[in-house]
Amino acid sequence: MQATSEAAIGAEPVLAPPRRKSYLKANVATVLAIAVAATAAWVTAMAYVEAYGIGVTHYGQSTDPTKRAGPDASLFVLDALALLIVIVLARVAIRGFRSPR
Repeated sequence: MQATSEAAIGAEPVLAPPRRKSYLKANVATVLAIAVAATAAWVTAMAYVEAYGIGVTHYGQSTDPTKRAGPDASLFVLDALALLIVIVLARVAIRGFRSPR
């Protein structure tokens, strides 16, 4: 038999209180993730429309495609940042939906 101390015999194990996460937190994270993704997609689409236009080239734009100014690297940084925010919010939402009530 194993020797135990007298304090350990009568002591009950200390359990951590259950983590209570509500569906409200998960739903808010989901809505925010969708809003961030939609905003980033809209900004990206409008930047490409402004740079290249919709449809064929007209004389309001540069008729030579090599002279057109396309979106710069900041657009890719914006999309990467939005993707990172969406990933974090999705993880929060998944944890919220999996937690017991």
